Amino acid sequence: MVEQVARLPYEKELIFVTSAKFSDFYSKYGKLDNYKFPVSVIGNIQSPGSGRSIGAREASGRELIFMDCHVCFTPEKITKLLATLNRHPDDVVAPSMQVIDFPSCNVEGGIGYGIAFSFIDQPYKWEWLPPSSTEHEYQTPFVCACQFLCKKETMNHLLGYGGFLTPPIGVGMEEEIFMRIQRLGHKVYIDPTVALGHLFKGYAGKPTWDTHSNSGWFFPRVASIYVNVFDKELWRKIESLCSRVWGDEWYKNLEIAKTQYSWLRNLMKPLAGKIDENWFLRT
Repeated sequence: MVEQVARLPYEKELIFVTSAKFSDFYSKYGKLDNYKFPVSVIGNIQSPGSGRSIGAREASGRELIFMDCHVCFTPEKITKLLATLNRHPDDVVAPSMQVIDFPSCNVEGGIGYGIAFSFIDQPYKWEWLPPSSTEHEYQTPFVCACQFLCKKETMNHLLGYGGFLTPPIGVGMEEEIFMRIQRLGHKVYIDPTVALGHLFKGYAGKPTWDTHSNSGWFFPRVASIYVNVFDKELWRKIESLCSRVWGDEWYKNLEIAKTQYSWLRNLMKPLAGKIDENWFLRT
């Protein structure tokens, strides 16, 4: 990742946010102080949602690029994405995603574009959407939170409405921010002309999600429904499926979500009619 960033031909900074302790990180990777741009490390952050919110607050640049560490890119592709962002300075821009091996960056699979989540046979089923265009950017419900761009002002707007939802530990449902951010008046675009490589975990021969990553699985999904769903009929359908499939995990985590995020639901409630929730969450 650092070597890829070093090749970008403009002023930049790199912020690593990691669950590791500083001592463990520096022992494995060194101090990372031999580059001609600032590299900082924020350690002991136990969920990606917390990491993204903290990294956004700490960043000093006008443009923010969020990436997992197992993403492959070139300066030309980043420059093109920044140009797309500058055409939509109040919005979010994401590339299409090419399945790769990492760190070789060898292409191993197809390309994914925008995303919706379905609640038909199982809750929160990830659905890749076919591209609306292959020649120019277009709007989409969700993009993968593993690689996207926005202006600092846009992210600051979201941070005022809770930022990323954060389980105490483990991977959350970071993509839900794109539903909230569109309710706040920003659009989300896919640029299908730019594909960045991404390693997908959990497949044969690839790294798997460990216990730490999976430990908070239910809570962020239930919380994201609680914070985002105001349509009564959509809520009825989602609750019926989630309570049937998840059982006690639905009821238990819903009570936790109400305790932790009732303030955020109340903050979002006046904006309930700003989006069609059924475009995002499909039943």
